[in-house]
Amino acid sequence: MISKANADIIGMSDALGDSSKLVGGSMRDLQYALAVDASKSFSRAAERCGVAQATLSGQIRRLEERLGIELFERDGRSIRTTPIGARILAEARQAVAAISRIDELARFAADPFVGEIRLGIIPTLAPYLLPRLLARVREALPKAPLTIVEDMTERITASLRDGKLDALVLASEPEGQGFTSELLFEEPFWLAVSLGAAKRYRAPVQLGSIEPETLILLADGHCLRDQALALCGEPHLASRVGSDLRASSLETVLNLVAAEYGVTIVPALAVARFRSEHRDVALLPLESGASREIRLISRPFAPRRRALDALGALVKRCGREGLAMVGKVGLEPT
Repeated sequence: MISKANADIIGMSDALGDSSKLVGGSMRDLQYALAVDASKSFSRAAERCGVAQATLSGQIRRLEERLGIELFERDGRSIRTTPIGARILAEARQAVAAISRIDELARFAADPFVGEIRLGIIPTLAPYLLPRLLARVREALPKAPLTIVEDMTERITASLRDGKLDALVLASEPEGQGFTSELLFEEPFWLAVSLGAAKRYRAPVQLGSIEPETLILLADGHCLRDQALALCGEPHLASRVGSDLRASSLETVLNLVAAEYGVTIVPALAVARFRSEHRDVALLPLESGASREIRLISRPFAPRRRALDALGALVKRCGREGLAMVGKVGLEPT
């Protein structure tokens, strides 16, 4: 959030000079425009910003008048960002993030262990890691409660870049983002098959014995889908996978496996829970080396580095404890 003291920083003539076309404007106007750019909808942007649509539309129109350009094309049915609008909003995005970081630096300078930590985490990890992690955080960081955002990698990475999240727990390393990345543990993969099909496999299951046509995968956008395809061959195998059976949750995928529609690959931390909830599914470990890296991702100059380091240590501990419960401990980062 932008503090009230900083909200009108762009409108300060002593900061930008009287010749600036943004004099009289505010950081909030830029936030409104960024919300429209992200949602491609004035109504959704207004809801996201917590203001009336008329207020948001009017402020953006006045911003465009001050700049002398149109940020958006409006045809009554859809919203498109103009080419010059895209360039201006790219700069605005950095400005908003910079102001947010100034607020953070001031707020946490005295004690980085006081105040909420906003953590993004992927859906294929959150249900199996968070119950253990939240209890540990309450005990070890009593004045730094976690605010959890569970979403796909692309969206929470954008939120981290824009300063809306403090850190991420991911199963992949964002490329070209300039983030700090810490390897916490390696999580092995297991194969889930119906009880009737289990006799076809011998544990540990060799990747070469899995037929791509039998794989049931999560929908596009989930990193687990890409990792499963990479394990079983090259990404071009996607065209041979059962594309008419794509689900948005592992729970749905397991139910399809139980119904003998195919097999799937599941992360090890999910195995303990699935063993008790899906008695009609056999869970078999894959060959050594079939795993994913669980990482803590953060901005390199995060003002609460010590608190994030403490959080990373807790995630590592909880992950290893969870892996030990399924009888296959992940590898220690070197």
